[in-house]
Amino acid sequence: MSHRQEAPNQPENPVLDPPVSSPEGPRDEEVLREFRLSRLIWPVLIGLGVLGYAGYRIAQEDFRLQDLGDAYSWSHLLGWIALGFVVMVIRDIGYIWRMRILTDGKLSWRSAIEVTLLWEFASSLTPSVVGGSAVAIYMLIKEKISAGRSTAIVFVTIFLDELFYLVMLPLVMIFVDQHLLFGPMDGSETTFGTGLLVGFWIAYGLIFAYTLFLAFALFWKPQATSRIIRSLFTIRFLRRWHPPAKRLAMDLLVAAEEFRRKKWRYWLRAWLATFIAWMGRYLVLNCVLIAFASLTFYEHMVAFARQAVMFIVMIVSPTPGSSGVAEGMFSRMFQEFLVGNEAGLAAGTLVLVLASLWRLISYYPYLVLGIPLLPRWLRRVYRRPRSARS
Repeated sequence: MSHRQEAPNQPENPVLDPPVSSPEGPRDEEVLREFRLSRLIWPVLIGLGVLGYAGYRIAQEDFRLQDLGDAYSWSHLLGWIALGFVVMVIRDIGYIWRMRILTDGKLSWRSAIEVTLLWEFASSLTPSVVGGSAVAIYMLIKEKISAGRSTAIVFVTIFLDELFYLVMLPLVMIFVDQHLLFGPMDGSETTFGTGLLVGFWIAYGLIFAYTLFLAFALFWKPQATSRIIRSLFTIRFLRRWHPPAKRLAMDLLVAAEEFRRKKWRYWLRAWLATFIAWMGRYLVLNCVLIAFASLTFYEHMVAFARQAVMFIVMIVSPTPGSSGVAEGMFSRMFQEFLVGNEAGLAAGTLVLVLASLWRLISYYPYLVLGIPLLPRWLRRVYRRPRSARS
C-alpha cells in the first residue's frame, strides 16, 4: 500500500515523488484525473500479452488442461490458489488496521477499507516509481481528516513501508546464502543480469537515503530539515523546483508535529500492522509456487528471500503497477524452482503461467474492485446534509 507500492500490489513507494500538498490538499480535478479509465488500458494489455504468450508456449508443447489435472490433484492446485487469495486478504487487513491506527480510529472500518482499496487502485494505475501519494491525501481529506494530518499520515505510511524494505533484505541474508539470493541476477551471465543487479542497488540506495531523510525530518530535526530544504532550493539551478520544495518543507513540519508525541505502543502497533501486510504480500507467491512445485523448506525460504530483492527492483518500474516488469522479474527469479515439474512442461513455459496467476491474485483484483468502488465512495464523501446545502 513500497507499498511504495507496489505501489500498492505494488508496493506504494514514491521515492522520487514525495507527497506535497497545498494547505487545502490536492484539487479534486487533479486527483480524479489519476482514476481515468484510459489508464486501465496499459496494465490490462501487458497482462493479456504475457498470458497470451504463455498460452502460445503451452500450445507449442501440445499440452492440454486435462494433462494438468493428470499431473496434479485439482484439490491441491485449487486449495493453494485459494490460500493465496486468503493471505492477500490478510495483507489488506494489515493495511486497513494500520490506517485505523494512524488516524487514531477517526476513520470507521468502512472508510478505512474503502480508502485502502482505492489507494491500491490508484497505485495500480500509476508507475511504481511515482506512487499515489496525492490520491491518498485527497481521500483522507474527503474523509474529514485535516489536510495537515492527512499529509502526515501518508508520510508515516511511506516511512513504515520503506523501513520494511530496508530491514527485510539484511534479515533474509542471515538465513539464505548470498549466491542463492542474487543468483538469478548474476552479472557475469548477461548484460541484462548486470542491469538488474545495478538497478537493484540503485533502488535500495534510494530507499535507504529517503528513509534516512524521513527519519531525520519526522523524528529528529524537523526544523533544521525544513530550513535546509528551503535553502537548498534557492540555488540557481534548483530554483525552478522551489515552490514544491517549500511545500514539502512545510508538510514535513506539520507531519513531525502531528506524530512527535506518540508513545512507543502506537509505533509498535503501526509496525506490526505493516509487518502483517507485507508478510501477506510475500506469502502469496509461495502459495502459487507450492501449488505447482515440490519445494523443500529451505527452497521456500529462498523463494521468500528473493522477493525482498524482486520488490525493490519493481520500485523503479516506469510501468503502471509494475506491469511487465513484475512478470519479467518473477520469470527470472523463480524459473529454476519449476525445472522437472510434474506436468512435464518446460520451466520457461510454466513460470509464465505462474507469473500470470500470481498477478491475477495480487494485482488485478484491485483494478476490478476499484471501478465500481470509486463512484460509490465519491457519492458518499460528497453527500451533504440538507441543512448544509440550504
